[in-house]
Amino acid sequence: MKKLLGGLTLAIGMVVAGQAAADYPTKNISMIVPFSAGGGNDTFVRALQPLVEEQLDGTLVIRNIAGGGGAVGMSRAVASPADGYTLLAASNAMLTLEAMGNVAFTHDDFDFIAKIVEEPYLVAVSSDSPYQDIESLIEAASSNSIRVGSSGVGSSAYITANAIANRTGATFNLIPYPGGSEAISAAMGGHVEAVVLGGAELRSALDSGRLNALATTYAERSENLPDVPTFQESGFDLTLTVWRGIVGPKGLPEEVKEAWVAAIQQIVEDGSYEQTANNLGTELAPLYGEELDAFIDESAAVMREAAGDLAK
Repeated sequence: MKKLLGGLTLAIGMVVAGQAAADYPTKNISMIVPFSAGGGNDTFVRALQPLVEEQLDGTLVIRNIAGGGGAVGMSRAVASPADGYTLLAASNAMLTLEAMGNVAFTHDDFDFIAKIVEEPYLVAVSSDSPYQDIESLIEAASSNSIRVGSSGVGSSAYITANAIANRTGATFNLIPYPGGSEAISAAMGGHVEAVVLGGAELRSALDSGRLNALATTYAERSENLPDVPTFQESGFDLTLTVWRGIVGPKGLPEEVKEAWVAAIQQIVEDGSYEQTANNLGTELAPLYGEELDAFIDESAAVMREAAGDLAK
């Protein structure tokens, strides 16, 4: 009798849980941004917020939980119930922290719902630099150390600069700065020969002509930067992107993931976010399901290799 009642209770619980997922969302959804307001992840998700709320017929509450290069907010997200009501505005910073050994979690502890936008990393130099193509910069850096600025030690840009050196055989004297703006100023002022940062951070300096981009880490040329060659076409096996998307703790109900994917697909299809993405210096590049999981695994492997001796 007890077994019968226990089985009946379990069955009822499963039905209720399934119904709750099917009705998702039935309450506000908390979206953790693991950085301060105004940064790339924050502007990305705040621009997306009203479109997602319309598609899901729910309310998205954005919570900025900064600290530890994103580790504090990500740790909060991964420890949350996997019910779809606490999600994370994620980026490749997650893979950077993992590669550096700075966090207890890995990307396998999350369910990746959607990659939505991306931007390339760029190598840029001042407009009066003697190096006006990537080949001449790499050639110079193969015989002498070249000073290359980026955001701080352990940042994705810093690790990417290390990856560029590894994949090209160049010798970079990596100079970390507190943020991208300081690294850009250093490049414009001649304190470093080049700078490696995400395209969105470099956009203003490139548009003004104060910096010139020599190469992009995209697999193919960017529509926003059609004149900038890729490392691949220059003969170097390197592809990396700054991506942004939505993830949750491992074990999300399938119905929740399906609801989010359907919402994002509709937003992409109707074009309501594309201009906003471009204005932010990013490009729509949606991925879901197995393709997304494969992309994340490959990106994590590249970041681990790039971290090398920098990792703990």
